[in-house]
Amino acid sequence: MRQFFFPLHKYAGLTLGLLLSLIGLTGSLLVFDHALDEKLAPRTVDFKPSAQPASYSEVLAAAREAVPGSEPQRLMTPRGEGSPFVVRFPAPEGAPGPIEVSVSPTDAEVLAVRGWGEYTMTWIYRLHYTLLTGKTGKTVVGFVGLLLMLFCISGLVIWWPRRSRRGGRWKRAFTIKRDGNRFRFYFDLHKVAGIYFLPLLLLTAFSGVTLVFPQQVEAVVGTFLPTEPRPSLPRSRQDTGTPLNPDTIVEIGRGAFPGGELKRIYLPRDAGDSYGLSFRADGEPWRNYGASFVRLDQYSGKVLMVRDVTEIPPGNKVLRWQFPLHNGDALGLFGRWLVLFAGLMPALLFATGVYLWWKKRRPLRRARALKPANA
Repeated sequence: MRQFFFPLHKYAGLTLGLLLSLIGLTGSLLVFDHALDEKLAPRTVDFKPSAQPASYSEVLAAAREAVPGSEPQRLMTPRGEGSPFVVRFPAPEGAPGPIEVSVSPTDAEVLAVRGWGEYTMTWIYRLHYTLLTGKTGKTVVGFVGLLLMLFCISGLVIWWPRRSRRGGRWKRAFTIKRDGNRFRFYFDLHKVAGIYFLPLLLLTAFSGVTLVFPQQVEAVVGTFLPTEPRPSLPRSRQDTGTPLNPDTIVEIGRGAFPGGELKRIYLPRDAGDSYGLSFRADGEPWRNYGASFVRLDQYSGKVLMVRDVTEIPPGNKVLRWQFPLHNGDALGLFGRWLVLFAGLMPALLFATGVYLWWKKRRPLRRARALKPANA
């Protein structure tokens, strides 16, 4: 088996390792994307604290004035103290993403109007997720994720210690030899870094594949664990009258998740659509992800659907966990740092692998060069 996996691991790595490195490095940058964005665009957090925060209706009204002729689709609540509200509008024709308006949570002042995919961190996100080439690039990234899983499996087979008369084979498999030459050092570094980060690489690869191919992965998970189909979003029972304002809707919606933290407000797209509220419900382990939601009639405020992520079937829970696992949020700050370092691993493994391949290739080239002269 080792004889089969070794050339596959080597040549696939040499061929696609650079692309894997790019995806990994950009993924590492995105682990703390919002914090980095606020550093790169300080105007989005340039507001003074206030004892009387702005209402959701005031935030949306300010955003509408900043983007005349367009209706907002989503309001995202501040990720932390000192962060702004972000209101999303539909993407203009030809734009890579929607318009985002950053609004102060204290006085509803518009802080910035930006196009998603055009400012630094979202450009990096596009590079990571689609290679800047839309759906085609997204599919390529998904297959590269599958390839990374194959790398992990083939690397494990190659790494697996052989029996040795001297003993200590397992200890040597997990350590870097300090008194060896440079080749031996890079060989051990490649081997040890790969095996220590193998679980994380498998986890991030699988979660990434899930985000790119959700329906296919859902079908696979459904063969092993109980799942239920995704529910269709309900519409409002009437399509005339005066819609309730977002503040009233949020007040009603909180009753579905007492103690939950509101993350997003999905605004009705038309007269018959419903409001959607996304919550981080009590008991959800992640911090910045709202996996539970409630849909409400935009005219009466009647609750039309409640989806509590802590009470869904096991298969659906596995699928819901993939996004917060992919960026480390499910494991807190420690998890984010782990995912950041995991994202650096493909570049390290590619660099050390190229070095080992090149050093082994040089003696062969010399031997081939000398052979005709001695013949």
